[in-house]
Amino acid sequence: MDSKIVLSTSNLKNKKPKVLVLILCSRNYLSYISSKTQKKLWDKYSSKYQIQHFIGNPYLAEREVDYVLNNQSQYLHLDVSDNYQNIAKKTFLALEFINLNYDFDYIFRTNTSSFIDFRKFEKYISDNIENIDYSGSTLKASEGDTIASGAGFFLSKKNVEIIVNNKKEFNASLPDDVAIARLLSQFNIVPNDLRRKDLKAVPSPGSVFNSDHFHYRCRLDPQYHRILEPLLMRYLDRVSKNTRFLSFINYYFLKLIFNFSNIQVIYKIIQKYYSFKFYGEINIGKKTIFSIQKKA
Repeated sequence: MDSKIVLSTSNLKNKKPKVLVLILCSRNYLSYISSKTQKKLWDKYSSKYQIQHFIGNPYLAEREVDYVLNNQSQYLHLDVSDNYQNIAKKTFLALEFINLNYDFDYIFRTNTSSFIDFRKFEKYISDNIENIDYSGSTLKASEGDTIASGAGFFLSKKNVEIIVNNKKEFNASLPDDVAIARLLSQFNIVPNDLRRKDLKAVPSPGSVFNSDHFHYRCRLDPQYHRILEPLLMRYLDRVSKNTRFLSFINYYFLKLIFNFSNIQVIYKIIQKYYSFKFYGEINIGKKTIFSIQKKA
């Protein structure tokens, strides 16, 4: 680490760093309902943190209903197709736009299956300011790179600038977390490990009260249907306020809903409803018996 970087980190110790939370989004039903939930839960923290969801252009080849069409002003809209194959390019364009138009010291890039406890988030940043230059839940990707998982990772302003100033070295055909890790590794920058909590069920209030995790990944499949993820985020928000009595009531009620949702006939009904909301179609077997063209 050169002296310039040491000086920069030292200065940040004496001031509150400006952190921008950047959330990868898409136009489909699940991403939309989860992003709506995040926006509602996190609005009270917008005076402390810049919070920005980002999307691409409608992907016309997809059958998915576009739920963002009439709400685009609420998102950072980037000129790239919103399909899965363009996630890396979409992330690169988001970083490029943010670097030019926002004042920040760090970005925390996450997605719509994540919940952030902002009080613990603030404490984590304060206690780990020297280690979040590039950090996330580290793992070995199938491509062979050691990466900070795309579910949530920090990038410093310096590292964002390295990425956007080396566009030719950014391989947009890779997953975005792999492309970022590979580019930064060329500058001898490797990710520091950041713990997160991956949830596949409803955690007890006590386990949340006593945890120092600020980042919960709420991706529930295959244990439960993903349509339940916004409910899990709302529960975590309630527990994070330390309202113990209400939290325990919410816990048992939510567990009941989760267990009920996995009864085979109920799960099939939920899946039919979800498919209708996602694709705008009702199918029996391979036959479509009802379809809507309307964009929500």
